[in-house]
Amino acid sequence: MTEKFRQFMLFIGDTLLLYAALYIGLSLRYQRFIGAEVWDKNWPTFSVIFAIWLIIFYIAGFYTLTNIRNDLKFYITGSQTIAIGALVAVAFFYATPTAAIAPKTILLLTTLAFLVLWLAWRRLAHRSISSLALKRRVLMIGDNKTVEELTNLFDHNPQLGYEMAVILPHNPKDAIGNLPDYRNPDELENIIKKYRISTIVMDNQGRASKDLINNLFHYLPLRLEFISLDQFYETITKRISIETIDQFWFLENFQEGKKRLYDTGKRAIDILVGILAGLLAILLIPPISLLILATTGRPVFFTQIRLGKNGRPFRAIKFRTMVKDAEKNGPQWAIKNDIRVTKLGRLLRLTRFDEIPQLFNIIKGEMSFVGPRPERPEFVANLEKIIPFYRERLLVKPGLTGWDQISGEYHSASREDSLKKLQYDLYYIKNRSLILDIAIILRTIKTVLSAVGR
Repeated sequence: MTEKFRQFMLFIGDTLLLYAALYIGLSLRYQRFIGAEVWDKNWPTFSVIFAIWLIIFYIAGFYTLTNIRNDLKFYITGSQTIAIGALVAVAFFYATPTAAIAPKTILLLTTLAFLVLWLAWRRLAHRSISSLALKRRVLMIGDNKTVEELTNLFDHNPQLGYEMAVILPHNPKDAIGNLPDYRNPDELENIIKKYRISTIVMDNQGRASKDLINNLFHYLPLRLEFISLDQFYETITKRISIETIDQFWFLENFQEGKKRLYDTGKRAIDILVGILAGLLAILLIPPISLLILATTGRPVFFTQIRLGKNGRPFRAIKFRTMVKDAEKNGPQWAIKNDIRVTKLGRLLRLTRFDEIPQLFNIIKGEMSFVGPRPERPEFVANLEKIIPFYRERLLVKPGLTGWDQISGEYHSASREDSLKKLQYDLYYIKNRSLILDIAIILRTIKTVLSAVGR
C-alpha cells in the first residue's frame, strides 16, 4: 500500500464520515430517519462547510503519515481541530444570512456525531495502515548513513508502510561471517523469496553493478518495485539525501528551462498578491512601528544584506525584533530562545508580523512568497565550504516561507541542522510547482496559528 493510497484512504474515510454525521445529526434533530426532502435541503450547504473542514484537516497535518499515531496528543489535536471547524461553520452561517438554512442545532449534533465517528475511524485506520500485513518489505542494496536513517525512521513510524527486511552491503564478508552476495543469482533469489521482498532499493554503487542489474532483470514478471536510494529517500522523507547525489543528479533534475512557464506565473502572482497584501499591511505598519518606538526606540526597521537568486545580494527589510547593536561583535546565527530578541520582537516573530516589510522585497522581485529562506553572504560562504552543493539552493528566489520552514524543525547554526535545511530546500527546488506552493502556504497558516515562528 503506497503513501498516496494511505493518504487517499484517510481522506475518503473522513469525507464519508462527514456526510454520515450529517445524516445522524438530521435524524436526531427530527427524531426520525429523514427522507430525501430534508436531506436535499441540507446537504448542499453543508458540503461547503465540509470542504472547508477538509482543508483545515489538511492544514492540521491529518493526512501527513509521519503525524499518524494512536496517541493522546493526536486525538486531542483532532478534537480541537474539529471544534475550530465548528466555529468556522458558525462564522459561515453568520456571514451568509441569505443561506437557505441556519441550522444551529443540526450543526451541533453533526459536529458531535462526527467527533465520535472520527475518533473511532482514525483509531481503526491508523492501526490498519500500520499493520505488518500491509507493509512493503524492503531489500536494501548498500549500507550507509542514509540507509541507517531510513531504518530508524521505519522502526519508529510503522504507518509509513515499509519494513527494512534485509540490508546487503557491497562487501558480503564481515567480522561475524559471510553475508549473502547479491552478485550470486541463487543467493539473491533465496533472499527475495525467504523474506517476501516487494521493494528493492539500490544505492549508486549497486545500480552500477552489471551483475546485480542482470540478476534483477529476471524478476520483472514478479511485479517487484525497483527504485534508487536517492529517489526512495526523497519519497519517504520529502528531503534530498546529499550523501546519495552527485553533479549529474543536478543536471538531470534541475532543468530550469522547463520551469519558465511556472516561474512566469509565480512572478505574476507574487506581484498581484504582494500589492493586495501591501494594501492590508498599511493598516498594520503604523501601530507596529509605534509599539517598537515606545518599547525599544529607534530604528523601527532592520535591514540586512541577503543573497537572492543566483547569489545576487539584496537588502532585506524587516521590523526590528532584536535589541540595538545585536551584532556589535560581528555576524551571529539566530538561536532558539535568543536573548537578543525583545519581548515585542518575540511576539512579532511568532506571528510572522516582523516580515511584513519584506512584501516590498517581493514586489521588487528580490524575493517570492515561497522559496528557500534567504541567507546572509557570510554564512553561505562558510557553509558551502563544509556542505556539498550548499550554494545550489540559490538557484531560485528566496521566500517568506518555504518547505523547510513548515517542517516543524528548528534549525540551529550547527552543520547537521544546516545540512537538513539544505535537504528540504533542494527538495523544493526540484519539485516546485503551483500545487506545492499552495500546500506550503496552507501549512504556513498552521505554523503561524501554532505560534512556532522563528
